[in-house]
Amino acid sequence: MGEFRVHHIRFFNYQPLAIHCIDYNKEFNRVAVSRSDASIEIWSIGDDWYQEKIIPGSESRSVEAICWQGLRLFSAGLDGNVTEYDLKKLKPKELAPSNAGPIWCLCKCATQQLLAAGTEDGCVVVFSTQDDSLMYHQAFDKQEGRILSIAWHPTEDLIVTGGVDNIRIWSINSGHAIQRLTLGRQERNKETIVWCVAVTSDFTIISGDSRGKTSFWNGKQGTLIKTYQSHKADVLCLTLNEEENKVYTSGVDPSIVAFEYTPANIESDWKLWVKSDVYHFHTHDVRDLVVAGDKIVSGGVDTNLVVAMAKETKGIKHRRKYAGFPSYSMVKVASEAKVVMLQYANYLEVWKLGHTTKNSDKSGEILPLMSKPIKLLQLKTKDSERIVCCAINKTAEYLAYSDQDTVKIYSLSMDNQYAMTPQVTLKKVKSKSSLSPAHRMQFSHDGRSLITVTDSTEIQAISLEDNEAVITATIPPLSDDVDSVHLLCVSPDDTMVCLADHTRSILIFNLTKQQIHCRLPRYRCQATAVCFNADGSNLLIAYADQKIYEYNLETEEYTTWCKQTCLKYPKQWLTRHSKIINIQQHPNDQNKIIFHDEQMLCVLDKSQRFPPVEAPLFSYSAWQHQDKIPSSTAFHISSKYKFLLHLEAIKDNWLVAVERTPLTLTESLPPTLKEKKFGT
Repeated sequence: MGEFRVHHIRFFNYQPLAIHCIDYNKEFNRVAVSRSDASIEIWSIGDDWYQEKIIPGSESRSVEAICWQGLRLFSAGLDGNVTEYDLKKLKPKELAPSNAGPIWCLCKCATQQLLAAGTEDGCVVVFSTQDDSLMYHQAFDKQEGRILSIAWHPTEDLIVTGGVDNIRIWSINSGHAIQRLTLGRQERNKETIVWCVAVTSDFTIISGDSRGKTSFWNGKQGTLIKTYQSHKADVLCLTLNEEENKVYTSGVDPSIVAFEYTPANIESDWKLWVKSDVYHFHTHDVRDLVVAGDKIVSGGVDTNLVVAMAKETKGIKHRRKYAGFPSYSMVKVASEAKVVMLQYANYLEVWKLGHTTKNSDKSGEILPLMSKPIKLLQLKTKDSERIVCCAINKTAEYLAYSDQDTVKIYSLSMDNQYAMTPQVTLKKVKSKSSLSPAHRMQFSHDGRSLITVTDSTEIQAISLEDNEAVITATIPPLSDDVDSVHLLCVSPDDTMVCLADHTRSILIFNLTKQQIHCRLPRYRCQATAVCFNADGSNLLIAYADQKIYEYNLETEEYTTWCKQTCLKYPKQWLTRHSKIINIQQHPNDQNKIIFHDEQMLCVLDKSQRFPPVEAPLFSYSAWQHQDKIPSSTAFHISSKYKFLLHLEAIKDNWLVAVERTPLTLTESLPPTLKEKKFGT
């Protein structure tokens, strides 16, 4: 792959955010993950843990707890509201105030359409979700001190709450506390805070507290069964498996401790909760963890989502670690102007790339720059609104972004663009009519129109003439079951647009004729990246199972190459966990496909044979330095970069590679729990 010169960009200072809450939906086979900016991610387990949706956060909203109820998703936070989300429009749908101050915890009733929230004022507030609604139902008696954890008994009308120095058991029918369990203190003047509670069907209460202890209680008698000093600092979270025979705890001490409900001895029917295993997956505080089927899902301050396999006899053996980056590219390249636009949470940066006339035949050589990269502008959103998507045209004359309310378009002009400090002028493009908020957008290749997919799954074509934006076409949703669209691509001649949504549907729409050109066969998993080839005759699709398909738009069937290779991918290739973010045809060779994920870039040569199915492609132990695939096979891999957030080939044999190194991410994290080490 020494045929390219590379713009190696490391000035994109995107910082992944800490994970606050995690919840699993067995019916939907999804996991919801909230982060410190109140954004919520939806991960599809059936698509091999693909991050399919992101609900943007807001400065006016916090998320301290999330909860699935059927196919509905709720959250609660310090603004004192329970919020329901529209999973198609990816925004809040309905709010219900607690009228009892900030909310710290939230749980659902397994037998009724009810939610219970624990508040700062010491009240348990119950909300009704019947008939697709969300409304206040009742409030229990007020207690002294805030309620920080809550759990609903699986079958009985009882709620267990944890607070300061105590655990209370509440009757749903009366709204009164019927039992109080008192915890001891390690220091006389230091409160014991119960950060997490769970309750089993036989009314065993499990609690984790600020002393680092995990306790098991008899809820019927109100007595302590057993206490373990399981952690060296606060136990912030615990989770119970579906069979109710295993508990996992973690917290400020990031080790995950497993407990099992097991017979006291081989011949005895008497069972005890015993500490069974300790696992070390995280470097910083673990804020939440859940059991999702046969997997343990955890996350916290180190921003990584860890998915570990849990097997009854062997414990947790295999794990995946997903970095806290979005599944879509946050980098847009104006290829003709050699300008990049970087998307942050609430602002955009536009940079002019560095320039050199030097070349080299030596792979990896650093070429001297005649001009360094220059930051042309920073564009902040109004009231720090979160940016959902953005786009810039090839010549960098126009840029656009969408928040949750509208699309905003700007014209950009540069005087003396080859000077050390070019003069930049930014003007807002006016629009006579309201532009609907978009989930995805892309400029046409001629740069004179903007194509968006709205949060209602409509297609809008916006023409840009005389510094004015005019909606030239609004196409309604193209099917009844369409979900939010996560992939959008415009053909090179600007006549076709490809859309992919979360129902695993991919269709090609003809913008000129205003009609559907064709629908691709529905595949068994979601697409993660799409693009047209140079002449627009074929569509390249990368799927969540790591396979790449090629579809011909004229014959409306998969190409011969695709049919011949779709069953020949090496097994080791299909075991990769990182999803392909971006895919494109090689600018100078129609037989080569360039694509990348966070861990590597690859050139797939269609003119070469695939390696044998059982052939090893890379060594996981030496992944950072591995470029070992024989050159005679179709796969040409480079793992030089990590984390590779964007890679794109532009004219004159240049690649734009945007990297965020693990070291820069680690340096930005807060200090870890101090532990005394032997010999110090």
